[in-house]
Amino acid sequence: MKIGFFQYDVFWRDREANLSYIDSKIKDSKFDLLVLPELFTSGYAFESVEELIPFAENLDESHTVCCLTNMAKKSGGYITGTIPELSEGKLYNTSIIVGPEGLIGSYRKIHLPDYEKRAFVSGNSIISCNCGGREVGLTICFDVWFAPLSSDLKLQGVSIICHSACFGGEVTPTIIPIRALENQCFYVSCNRIGTEKFDGEFESYCGKSQIVSPDGKVLAYAGNEEMLCFVNIDLSEVDNPAFSSLITKDFMTEHRKYNINIKANYQY
Repeated sequence: MKIGFFQYDVFWRDREANLSYIDSKIKDSKFDLLVLPELFTSGYAFESVEELIPFAENLDESHTVCCLTNMAKKSGGYITGTIPELSEGKLYNTSIIVGPEGLIGSYRKIHLPDYEKRAFVSGNSIISCNCGGREVGLTICFDVWFAPLSSDLKLQGVSIICHSACFGGEVTPTIIPIRALENQCFYVSCNRIGTEKFDGEFESYCGKSQIVSPDGKVLAYAGNEEMLCFVNIDLSEVDNPAFSSLITKDFMTEHRKYNINIKANYQY
């Protein structure tokens, strides 16, 4: 299976420029799964909710879904990243996963940093999707700091967890291999690069996208430059990494000792 990420400098407030740029970069690529950054159609920084509304989409009639569907038809694989979603008057930071057949599923970010709470409402469901016979989990940026979310995805039977992100700090990249290792699945994290202005101050995104194996081994790691990266993986390694025979051959029994419940009905 060929999986990857596209780390780039998202065009601020220009959906068409972003979609066109992504298409131009991946048009000659064949892959099974590609992860894009968080809020790749709008950029992350905003001064008010009103700034984001023009980029918010109803998923039933989403222009972005339509464009990604066409890209997926050419590549033969699935594409995921996050966009602002407007539903019943509420704004969500929503990860979509799109294949040649259209929208497969969506996940509304549960763990919102304080900055995002000024505009977005938290989601309340942990979502995995069946993509060509493989179960794929969706997470967004700050979500990865919370182990139960990834653990719940593990109990849903995921082979791969996708992580679309916008961050500038050093902590998040160190967490990704731990999440892959403890859940014995592949993890694809896609951050972005570039700068945006937050409340009058410019802040930078650090890149450092990565693909990690169920052993916690980093198979691919980006610096702070644009990078389209693909890795061929062997899904038989899921739940059966090389080290496991030294500890236990039945990690799933250990995972099933826990009941994970989510209470995310908060309104911000």
